[in-house]
Amino acid sequence: MSKPLRPLIVEDSPEQAQLLIHELSLGGYEPAYERVDTAEAMIAALERQTWDIILCDHYMPGFSSMDALSVLQGKELDLPFIIVSGHISEEEAVAAMKAGAHDYVMKGKLARLVPAVERELKEAEERRKRKQSEVLYHSLVENLPQNVFCKDASGRFTFANQRFCHAMGKPLSEIVGKTDFDLFPAELARKHEQDDIRLIQSGQIFETVEEHQAPGQGKIYVEVIKAPLRDARGKVIGLQGIYTDITERKRSEEAIRASLEEKTVLLKEVHHRVKNNLQIVISLLRLQAVRTKNPEALDTFQETGNRIHSMALLHETLYRSQSLAHVNFADYIESLCSHLFRSHAQKAARIKLERRLEKVLIDLDRAVLCGLIVNELVSNALKHAFPADRSGRIAVELQTTPQEQILLKVADDGVGLPWGMNLRQTKTLGHQLVFMLTEKLRGTIEVTRDRGTAFCITFASKQEEETPNSRGVPNDPTTAT
Repeated sequence: MSKPLRPLIVEDSPEQAQLLIHELSLGGYEPAYERVDTAEAMIAALERQTWDIILCDHYMPGFSSMDALSVLQGKELDLPFIIVSGHISEEEAVAAMKAGAHDYVMKGKLARLVPAVERELKEAEERRKRKQSEVLYHSLVENLPQNVFCKDASGRFTFANQRFCHAMGKPLSEIVGKTDFDLFPAELARKHEQDDIRLIQSGQIFETVEEHQAPGQGKIYVEVIKAPLRDARGKVIGLQGIYTDITERKRSEEAIRASLEEKTVLLKEVHHRVKNNLQIVISLLRLQAVRTKNPEALDTFQETGNRIHSMALLHETLYRSQSLAHVNFADYIESLCSHLFRSHAQKAARIKLERRLEKVLIDLDRAVLCGLIVNELVSNALKHAFPADRSGRIAVELQTTPQEQILLKVADDGVGLPWGMNLRQTKTLGHQLVFMLTEKLRGTIEVTRDRGTAFCITFASKQEEETPNSRGVPNDPTTAT
């Protein structure tokens, strides 16, 4: 099937023009042509419609291929231009090629015409696509909110968008061909030069944030991203870069950081004051206990004081911690158990404390609940598991399970709980607290009574969102063996 072709033939001889059309037809083309032989006619033809290619005789009365080239270039059209001549010297052919002709074919060797036309049409299409791509690229680059530039391998600017030119306060003509030393302070220019050399040598994308002193603006922050430019063989021949002014973002980040630091200091102070206030309450309880002769009342004062101390210790831990959102519960248990053993120093001297504590971070709300549970279980073991002069051990274990549960276990090898005792029906405040707090954690509790007593409590490692149906209506979390 013939391929359509629109050749503009610049030829004073109709017969010669027909020979060209015949040759093109033999080559598989279906030419829709026009013949002109003057500058005026050629201009009119170029303005009237679009053409695929120009085939031009070299010598014509009052008009030549060089004149035709001038007309074409005056119209700023990128059309393949092939000279077809009966006699043209080598010097004239070279001059025509330098002037813009793409090829020349001798009329005595028209067999070369179709291959030349095919080649030039293909190259013209490639130029068109390349130009279209460049137009799209430049349109994109000019509309970017960043400063964009390109440099060659020697560090000279080959392109810059209008934003870059505006930032430099110079037109593009005064930037192209210049280096960083022509546009930036010497120290910054040297840094750019070193960065560019490293990028060209490594071929790797380079990112950094720079601080600039801008006249009238003070310190500004610029994010710089540079990438290598490569030729068709992959060789690095330059680089392209983007500057983005991130001053506002930096200032916002600094404001947020300052606000966070201020709130952190305030929150630490709150924890400190809460701890101090709780210590005052503990001191008041101790003063009251001194005036009390009733052993049961004294015991109640000590239990209450230890419970309050467990909360005060938690606030002290948070006050000294880097994080105010979570508590390293292993460290907290260490401190709490040490305090409880000091509070029961007479019995604690016969009891060994064993700790197997994995570093587990727990949020403040659940840490309060867990701290009270540990306080109750360790206190009960110290008071009741080792009567008379009996010695033994208390073990506290904390770990995360493969099921993403937190396991908290307090065990002793003391006399154990009475068989048949219903722990959920007990009137002992300590046990009631343990079960109530476990429900608050939405956890489960397992009690074993084999050669002592062990309380094993598990709950989710991540705090669950509370729903209306879940508040205060947990499943029975208790099993006992």
